[in-house]
Amino acid sequence: MHNEQPPLRLQVAPRPETVELLYRSLGDVLVSAEVIRERYFRNLNAASFREAISKGHIPLPITTLYDSRKAPMFIDIRHFAAYIDAQAYAADEAQAQRPLATREEEDV
Repeated sequence: MHNEQPPLRLQVAPRPETVELLYRSLGDVLVSAEVIRERYFRNLNAASFREAISKGHIPLPITTLYDSRKAPMFIDIRHFAAYIDAQAYAADEAQAQRPLATREEEDV
C-alpha cells in the first residue's frame, strides 16, 4: 500500500445526507462511471461523457483499481456527492440572482 497517497481533495465537502442517499441507491463507495453516466448523464453517450470528464467540463476524478488503459473506471461517491451538492448550490445562487419579477412570472 502506498503511504504517499495524496489526501482526498474535494472542492466542497459533501453533505453527509447526499453521501448516504447515494450509497443507499448505488450500493457501493466506488460506482462504475458507466452507471453514473446512465443514471445521471443520460444525454451523453459513453464517448462524450469520457471527453467531458477528461476536459474538466464534468469535474469528477476517475478511480481505477490497477494501472491499465482497459481498467474499469469508477467514481467515488464522495466526489459525486460533492459534485451534486456544488451543482445544487450553484443553482440556488443562480435563482437568487434572477430578478424577483422573473421568478414571480414563472410561479404563475
